[in-house]
Formats: sequence, C-alpha cells, structure tokens
Amino acid sequence: MSTLDDLFPDGRRQTGADVSADEQQTVRRLDQLLGDRRADIDRTHRASARPALVAMVDGALADARPLGTVPATSHPDSRRPRRRFDLLNVSVAALAVVALAAAGLIGGVQAATASPATDALRVLAADEKTIESATAGLESARGRLIESVAEADAAAAALRPALESVRSAPDPADIPPGETEAPADAGTIPIADPKALDTALAALDSYRTDLSAFESPAMPKEYTRGTVDTDSLVDVAAAIDDAQLQLAEIDRLSADVRDARTALDARVAAFAGELKKFTAGFPAVARKVIDENPDAAQDLEDAVSAAAEVISAGNLLNEQGPQALKTYRDAVIALVSAQVYADRVREEAEREEAERARQRERERQRPQPQPTPTEPTPTEPTTPPEDSGDPGESTDSGSPIPPVDGV
Repeated sequence: MSTLDDLFPDGRRQTGADVSADEQQTVRRLDQLLGDRRADIDRTHRASARPALVAMVDGALADARPLGTVPATSHPDSRRPRRRFDLLNVSVAALAVVALAAAGLIGGVQAATASPATDALRVLAADEKTIESATAGLESARGRLIESVAEADAAAAALRPALESVRSAPDPADIPPGETEAPADAGTIPIADPKALDTALAALDSYRTDLSAFESPAMPKEYTRGTVDTDSLVDVAAAIDDAQLQLAEIDRLSADVRDARTALDARVAAFAGELKKFTAGFPAVARKVIDENPDAAQDLEDAVSAAAEVISAGNLLNEQGPQALKTYRDAVIALVSAQVYADRVREEAEREEAERARQRERERQRPQPQPTPTEPTPTEPTTPPEDSGDPGESTDSGSPIPPVDGV
C-alpha cells in the first residue's frame, strides 16, 4: 500500500449520494492543487515524503467549509463532467510532488543523522574561518603601521642635512675672482633665520626620538586546533571556547594597532605643524636678502622669492622638501654673488677713476722746466772808421780808437 493509500483508506474518490459536503470540498481542493488523477501517474513515493503530504491534507481539511447536503440522485449522467486532460497541470503537479519528496527525504536524512556534536563542529569550522580572516587582516594592518613608522623616520633623517644646509653659506665676497672654492678663512652669509632653524632642528630630534619609541603590537600565537573527538560534544565545545578566546585576542590586538596608528598620525601632524612655523618665515627672509643686494639682476631676485614661496606653501616632510631647501639656498648664493660682482665692478671703476685723478694731480704739481738761454753768434771784425776827432774819443759804439802810427 502506498502513502496515498494510507491517506485515503476508503479507496478511490466517491461521488453521488455517498459523498458528503466536506469530502467533496476536500476532493475539489486536491483536484485544484494536483489536477485530475490519472492511472499513468506513479503514486508510489518514499516514506520520508509522508509528513509533508499529511500536513498538506490537514491544511486543506482545516480550511474546508460545509456547503450543505448534496441531494442524492439516481442519474449517473448528472455528475459534474470530468475536466479535460491537461498535460501541463499533470507535469507541474508531478514536479511539485517530486520536489516535496526530495525535500522530505533530505530533511529526514538530516534529522536522522544530526547530532549536537555535528552542529557544534559546524560552529567550530565557522569560527576557524573567522580566525583565519581576522589574523590576515591584523597582520596586514600591523605591517602597514611598521612601514609607516620606518618611512616617517627616513623622511626626518633625510630632512636634517637639508635643514643644516640653509643655516649659512660661504661668503662669495671672500672667494677670489676666477675661483669657485672658498678659502678656509672665508666668512659666511646666513640663508635662513638662525633662531627659527634651531627651533626646527630641536623639534626634528624630538620627533625622531618619539618614532623610535613606537612599538607595534605583537601578533597572537598561531591558532591550531587540538585533538578533538568529533563525536564528543564536550571536546567540540572546548575547541569552540579556544577558538573564541583566539578571536578575542585578535580583536584586542587589532584595537591596539588602531590606537598606535592614531597616535602615529597625530605625532606626524604635530611635527608637520612645527615645521610649518619654520617655513612660514621664508618669504620675509627672502625679502630681506633681496633688499640687502639691490644691484643683483631682477631674474635672480624673482628666483629667490619663488623658492621661498615654494618652501612656505609646501611640506618639508615630502620628498620635494629637501630639494626645495637646496633650491632656495642656491638662489640666495647666486643673488649675493651677483651683488658681490656688481660691487667689485663698481670698486674697480672707482679705483681706476681715483688713479686717473691722482695722475692728473701729479702732473699738475710737477715743476715746469725753464727754457735754456742761447749764446750770441760771433761776428767778423770790421775795419774801424777813420778818426775824425780827438784822440781818446769814443766812437758811437763805445770802442776806443786805436792810435795812429807816428802820432
């Protein structure tokens, strides 16, 4: 006898006067659900499908409403005509019955084989997967924290020599013309504000000390499932407790990593603020340098101003920070060198002009040479004129008259 035979012990569907109103309603509901029964439908089902079918029939009986007594009739032809054979309805009904049978079978097998230890093992397996995922997340977060601390310290270490380089530079005025290297006794010129620079260097040293004190939380001990009797609910429950303890430890360490990350970010931000106070003064320092070197070319003045603005607006902790300081230092040296060159050109011109003035003065004070007197040219003696007067008288020229022979 099949399951349907157990549900309907009175045999096949009855009609006519032997069928009550409740039974007619039940038959009608079953016909609507399963369609018209046919002889070719296999009614043999597994015993495990019985609970679902019994529940279905009980639900149909509970919803049935009496429609009154159906009067008996002696004419068999007055019965309600059988519906047309609908292959689709039959197919759908068959599939529904098969699905119910399969669900009942699976549920029956699970119900028959299930045990508290089996259910606990599923919980344990789920906890172990959670442990695996949480451990990977913790390890990744911890690795990023360690990497961030190392990167911050490396950036600070690279910044220190760059800051020291803007303290001063060799004075171009002490470098002889034509040479590029400053002598050992050469003076220096300031590049940045000395007091502000000392404050920034002290803040950098404190920052690196704090970074070295950062300790990343250690990873928890690796989780491994111990020896567990899978048929023992006590052993499985103890393993679940161990897994839960491991998850609690991972949660605690994850919170420690988050706290360390927050503290690191706050310390980096605080040091960046201290550097900002230092870099904010560069435009004023650049303006002072430009005013002290008025003879430099305009493009050199613009280069100093632009480099100072880059430092003031940027972040020295970035990779571009040390390069920005070097650019500003080079621009200041070029500006001062141009001023030194202009001073030397002016001094040379003044020296040459002074030399020319001294030369003119020497020439003015030098005594003028006196002209040399010339000797008279000797003349031929002339015959004296005859004496026409008394002896001893002079001629008009004043020469004595020679005596006459025999006188």
